[in-house]
Amino acid sequence: MCSISGCIIFDKARSENQLSAIEQKLRSLITCGEDRGRDSYGVVSFQTNGKVVEIKSLGKPSDSLKSHQRFVFSDTRIVMNNDRAEPTTEYVPKKKAEDIQPFGYRLYVTHNGIIANDHELEQKYNLMRSSKIDSAILPPLLEKLWNRSLDDLQHILRDEILGSFALAVVDKLNPTRLFLACNYKPIFTEYDPQLDVLFFTSLESYLGQLNKPLWESNPVRQMEPYSILSIDTKKKTESLTLWKQDAETERRALVVCSAGLDSTVAAKLMIDRGYEVTLLHFKYKHRAEKREEECVKRIAETLKVELKIVDTDLFKNVIKHSRLTETFEPIEKDRAGEAGAEFAHEWVPARNLIFLSIATGIAEADGFGRVVLGNNLEEAGAYPDNEMIFVNKLNAALPYATNLQKRVSIDMPVGNLMKHEIVKLGLQIGAPLHLTWSCYEGGEKHCGKCGPCYMRRKGFEINNSKDPAQIDAFSETVV
Repeated sequence: MCSISGCIIFDKARSENQLSAIEQKLRSLITCGEDRGRDSYGVVSFQTNGKVVEIKSLGKPSDSLKSHQRFVFSDTRIVMNNDRAEPTTEYVPKKKAEDIQPFGYRLYVTHNGIIANDHELEQKYNLMRSSKIDSAILPPLLEKLWNRSLDDLQHILRDEILGSFALAVVDKLNPTRLFLACNYKPIFTEYDPQLDVLFFTSLESYLGQLNKPLWESNPVRQMEPYSILSIDTKKKTESLTLWKQDAETERRALVVCSAGLDSTVAAKLMIDRGYEVTLLHFKYKHRAEKREEECVKRIAETLKVELKIVDTDLFKNVIKHSRLTETFEPIEKDRAGEAGAEFAHEWVPARNLIFLSIATGIAEADGFGRVVLGNNLEEAGAYPDNEMIFVNKLNAALPYATNLQKRVSIDMPVGNLMKHEIVKLGLQIGAPLHLTWSCYEGGEKHCGKCGPCYMRRKGFEINNSKDPAQIDAFSETVV
């Protein structure tokens, strides 16, 4: 494992002070990177005349990278670095310069990650590499297969390489174009407008932005997981995804369904959009468990979709601290109704996070491309795990939680709607609202007093519609 870093210096004349500032920034990134790599380091600087300056050494850069070892000059356009932490599986007892990244002769690569099929690639394409270290397979592989286009590099990284990577590639004969690529290994970039330089590195903190005042900060961005980026010294950029397309997986949606209005409308909406829907219901020993299970089974039958049920005592016997699982003090009367709708008195600790984590695991294992949550904008005022940012943040984390090329995303088809808008949508699309259960209690009918009951009643009133839950959906008699 490693840290990679470097920069691309865009075309314009610079003073010696500016060149010194660029090198100082790079030295900071290289030294910070020893946090992820302490066994060896290498720096390669590419100049427009085809000249390459290399600095390679064992140990940490803070111990031996001296100020007189200059590597940024007036005609330098790209610099790349690697700080290596040697994996157990790639241990080299007597390392030489040939065992230190960046690797290359004409094509240079600095790589963070593991190439698991390096020996297979070596045999398949009859490749010669400079070191037994797995990353050393990349320059000869690219030299043999790559036509220097972004499309072709996409194909090689996506379809030929098995393993993890964040990497940079430079052709020393064309040192005006930098390629950056990653799957789940991170790359962060920072553009410095004063220096007109784009820096890259493995961790955001190495760029020194976290403690700066807002007005002193330059934009720091993380490359999208499973993406590839081409940048040249005239600031022309191209990007492509490295995700493999799987139409069958993409059209399968696992809907976390409580049997309530929101998740039922979300399920029907996904069906109408052409997805193959499966409902996922959690029985977690809460007060309305029996009624919810009865309703979700009827909903699945009506929608003609599969139903998966997860039975767990995690919230009841391990986490506790919730009125819904009767492991916290009872709700007071003045906290019901509207008050119950505006504050999370019935909070279940980290419920949606846990539900979505389990759902993601099922989705990865069973080939669902999407997990669907029935969160909504109204309840985001009281429940933080209903806020849209919660789902967005989880989506940003999921590529780091699932295995290679196992793409799972979370959808929130009603996440931007208020409760009355969800009721309106449900009526419009013919969702089986008559089968839904919203009440926190587990009686024969909705209690009419808890927060969800209040929200439900108001939602139908605003739409001038009678709540079909006033009719017992199982007996078709008035209750």
